Amino acid sequence: MALPPPNPFKPGAGRVPPELAGRDALLDEVQSSLDEVVLEGEGARPFIISGLRGVGKTVLLTEFARRAQDSKHSISIKLEAVAGGSLQLPLARAIHTQLRSLMSSGEVAREKLSRALGVFKSFQLRVDPSGTYSFGFDVAPVPGMADTGDFEQDITDLLTELGRSARDLGMGVLLAIDELQNASKADLNGLNVALHNLGQDVRPVPVSFIGAGLPSLPAVLADATSYAERLYDYRTIGLLEDAEARDALAHPVERRGIRWEPAALDAALASVGGYPYFTQACGKHVWDVSSGTTIRLTDALVGIQKARDEVDRGLYMSRWDRATQAQRAMMKAMAQDDDRPSAIQDLVSRLGKSRTSDLSVSRNELIKAGHIFPVDRGFVAFTVPGMADFIHRRIGD
Repeated sequence: MALPPPNPFKPGAGRVPPELAGRDALLDEVQSSLDEVVLEGEGARPFIISGLRGVGKTVLLTEFARRAQDSKHSISIKLEAVAGGSLQLPLARAIHTQLRSLMSSGEVAREKLSRALGVFKSFQLRVDPSGTYSFGFDVAPVPGMADTGDFEQDITDLLTELGRSARDLGMGVLLAIDELQNASKADLNGLNVALHNLGQDVRPVPVSFIGAGLPSLPAVLADATSYAERLYDYRTIGLLEDAEARDALAHPVERRGIRWEPAALDAALASVGGYPYFTQACGKHVWDVSSGTTIRLTDALVGIQKARDEVDRGLYMSRWDRATQAQRAMMKAMAQDDDRPSAIQDLVSRLGKSRTSDLSVSRNELIKAGHIFPVDRGFVAFTVPGMADFIHRRIGD
């Protein structure tokens, strides 16, 4: 008996979907820049990709890192910034992993990377003196390089030497950092200054940088260093257009020899509202309940509800459960604006407060937890699409 074709959809945080619908133009443009850095042996302007949770920022970052890794033409370094933590230790670990892998490619790589290894050793000893970063042979640190304890200077030294070694190998360096808004102001300032300094060289070393984070990230970077607004090439990604969401649902199914009944696909499209995260959950559950070569409307309706229940329990309820009573009250007041930004003054009125400062604690805690973000002066919005709808459906007045 033949096994049924596997489910093509991949719901989950950061999982690369079977169809990167609606992102082709950005993928091609950034990839062209990365390829040119390797070809010319010279760095380019760094990118920042921002957007709400679940719209595919991590997916894009993972895809760029994967392509760089698979091409064998770049040292691909990917890490995630964690709230309350330093970038330095995860950066050291990520670089070590890639350098260790590159060492296995032969004596030529080891020879051309010898100085970069020594500079990395200096950085590692300063960041994590008790850590073990073995390459299978002893590496002597390079005195006076990446060992000051000043992240701005040390990361400049480290990226410069990595870039020079990569150029000698006919390669480039890709540094990709996810959830960048979580990094400390000091680390962001150091990163901004380092990338700025690298770009000021007559022939910048072939280092590419891509950072990803919430919509607040451009403002956070500018707050850390004033010229950050001119340093990066900022790109924002959002919800999918109807045609893009249709492709995301239809193409993976068609490649499995299955088709959607038109009414079924229309129902699925209406339910996902262009939200990439829910698109994958919806597709997965509809596929699971369907049988045969056609997905019918009855299948779609059952699958949509199963997907809604799963996302409610996970994505939305987990955020609601972690919030305090005061924070929940503020989120319920925000939900009255649906998916539009909420004016703090309106929230003050709805909650029966007298001053905007009365909401400062809840506002700051919700921003720190990643539940909301400041859209503009005096306005906030949910970081997760559909949060207002969840509150209307599951929480009530």
